[in-house]
Amino acid sequence: MISEIRNKIDWKWFNFRCSDIFNTPPVACDPESDIVVVSQMHHNYMAMYLLAAKSFARYVRPRGFVIVDDGLLPKDRAILVEHLDSIRFVPRKSIDSGICPVGGCWERLLTLSGENKNNYVIQLDADTLTLSEPTEVVACISQKRTFTLGTKTGHQAVGFDEASRFAHERTSNHVQNHAERALAEYPGHEHLQYVRGCAGFTGFAKGALPLEVIAVFSGQMSQLVGADKWREWGSEQVTSNFMAANARDSLVLPVERYPFWSPDAGIGHAVFVHFFGSFRFMGGMYTRQALRIIRQLSS
Repeated sequence: MISEIRNKIDWKWFNFRCSDIFNTPPVACDPESDIVVVSQMHHNYMAMYLLAAKSFARYVRPRGFVIVDDGLLPKDRAILVEHLDSIRFVPRKSIDSGICPVGGCWERLLTLSGENKNNYVIQLDADTLTLSEPTEVVACISQKRTFTLGTKTGHQAVGFDEASRFAHERTSNHVQNHAERALAEYPGHEHLQYVRGCAGFTGFAKGALPLEVIAVFSGQMSQLVGADKWREWGSEQVTSNFMAANARDSLVLPVERYPFWSPDAGIGHAVFVHFFGSFRFMGGMYTRQALRIIRQLSS
């Protein structure tokens, strides 16, 4: 109960302190670009999302933004149209998941796949900030390479057998750990790669995210770990990790420059930070960096 109250206070304080993001100039998209930025959005994330989108678009100008609408209000959509000059909304419940699970960000991944037929697609979580030029990302886009966020336990792509052995050393009941343990049983695993990355910031080169491959992987994993377990939140990230690791010449972004925030994290060398989960508001770093970006955008 206390933690829930504290979380609500933190959210309200962040939104109040960062409300000037709604007074910053709109993003001018590039109609000649082949980049599309996709995010899943709820009403509560409005200020966060504009901070994420505008801080990133300073360095990478997309042709447009696609929002998987997971609970926006009509006024939210009007505000986003005002701030992002090329934007399209896709209601989450209108997306056919096929044999893949429903919910748990699967509709976001399937939207990315659809856009990827003709575009370089980037999944951008709302709770991220681009602090300075993400040179590795800019290079990947230029070179038509796929990229994904690394983690403390996932600095590079490895074979399925190695990923499975690592997962067997962990006792977590989370679907990601169940799925990773099962990788050694996946048909044709000897020729496949996996990275213990994060779907919160990924870029897929055109054609690197085909729906038929996603569907096959999802179906196989559902059989290996059980349909009920595979429907849990986190299976979409496992699939994104698989798709990124097996894309041609893909890059796992260096953790020291693209870290997750925690109170003991040093971000002196960071160009991009994911303010994820329970650590999001601890220490006030998120708010301080957000206010700095608002000042930069305003000037």
